[in-house]
Amino acid sequence: MLGLHHFVYRPEESLRRYVREILFLDSRAPRLQALMPETTPTLMLQQSGFSSLNGQVLPSAVVSGLQSSTRTAEVSANSAIAIVRFTEIGASVVLRDRIDTLYDLTVPLDDVLNRADVDRLQNALADAVNAQERRVAVEHFLRGQLRLAYVPNQQIEAAARLIRKLSGRISIDELARHLETTHSTLERRFRAEVGATPKALSRLARLQNVCRLWDTGKRLTEIAYEAGFSDQPHLIHDFKRFTGIAPEAFLSQRVPRNLPTFYR
Repeated sequence: MLGLHHFVYRPEESLRRYVREILFLDSRAPRLQALMPETTPTLMLQQSGFSSLNGQVLPSAVVSGLQSSTRTAEVSANSAIAIVRFTEIGASVVLRDRIDTLYDLTVPLDDVLNRADVDRLQNALADAVNAQERRVAVEHFLRGQLRLAYVPNQQIEAAARLIRKLSGRISIDELARHLETTHSTLERRFRAEVGATPKALSRLARLQNVCRLWDTGKRLTEIAYEAGFSDQPHLIHDFKRFTGIAPEAFLSQRVPRNLPTFYR
């Protein structure tokens, strides 16, 4: 990508249950980007330049919950950004508020974490001279935020992992049977731990899979079958719920989408 440099790290062992990856993006030129909904909450730290979301300038440190629709991000020239992608249950262990309260929201990070801690992280990133030092600063911050007394529900963690592994191609009843629990119990606990219902997460996982399959050069008829839709119209209907337009029109745009998830 012209004018964009990115560095991607898998976090240290003690964080891997909660953090999937840490990305550092340096953009020399201004960028317009379509943000597809992801299956996990994300944290963004702006070190230089500025970013806006749907036309609104963002604070320098924000956290986004799971989203129900695509958004448009704009990044200024000479921007440096750090992005933390949590695992499906990771944000619940790091953030103090219930993660489902952030559904469809992007809020300042100091709304949900101690402001002094956020300021110290921003200062450490400003002093870092390379990506490795930035990584160390972010990992140190995340370790300090872990709520060690909070133990994620292993059943919910397994459910989220299975949805992700199968790219959403599993019904909630099948999921409940697999985990030997009831539909209602699974849904209630899942929302609190993951930030959305199992059905919503499955839709997000299928959306991501549609984009991956499109990028391999497959046609919509093939994608519909492989992604688990009953037919192509079903795929188009579901895709338009997220983007507002048909998949071919959206995916053929020149505007780049999110960088892929590198560590699965």
